[in-house]
Amino acid sequence: MSTENTAPLGTPVRLWHLTMIALAVAALATGDGADDYKKIEHAGFLLHGKVGLTVFAALCCYFLYGLLGPRGSRLTTWFPLTPSRLKQTGRDIAGLLRFKLPEHKRRQGLAGLVEFFGLMVFSWLAATGTLMYVFMERGAKAHGPMHAIKEAHEVGTALIWVYLALHVGAVIAHTVSGHHVWKEMFFLKKSGAE
Repeated sequence: MSTENTAPLGTPVRLWHLTMIALAVAALATGDGADDYKKIEHAGFLLHGKVGLTVFAALCCYFLYGLLGPRGSRLTTWFPLTPSRLKQTGRDIAGLLRFKLPEHKRRQGLAGLVEFFGLMVFSWLAATGTLMYVFMERGAKAHGPMHAIKEAHEVGTALIWVYLALHVGAVIAHTVSGHHVWKEMFFLKKSGAE
């Protein structure tokens, strides 16, 4: 096992993670108000759009860091769609069916696949939301390609809840089993499982 996957989380990764938590909460909180784009006055759409543009910028920074940052933080060290990593994911799922949590390091197996899924969903939402913010006609219903983009954005919104359930569920399962992995993220303490 590579020591790159066992290194403590770096400050940039922690800050990005905390930023994404705040932005995800803000996006979910402002999302219902964004439907006012159909009106001449559309403050909810503008507010939600600005949160979304910030998510887009944060994701760009993360991907740039994942391409050019320290070796242990590069996306290539954990990209989960390789045959060996998918086999590990299968073993993790089989273990969960026997009520056994995976014991390997972060970003491997099922944990890596869930993180990848989250990045893809956030990226999907950021891309579709940015397109809507830039190109959607204010004061009118969406039509044509913009309607399709709006529908795709709404599918992504539903998938965020799936990701949050998986991610928060994993944190709770690890905490109940005595591995407080969240402490390293929020309080810079080793969890014991890492």
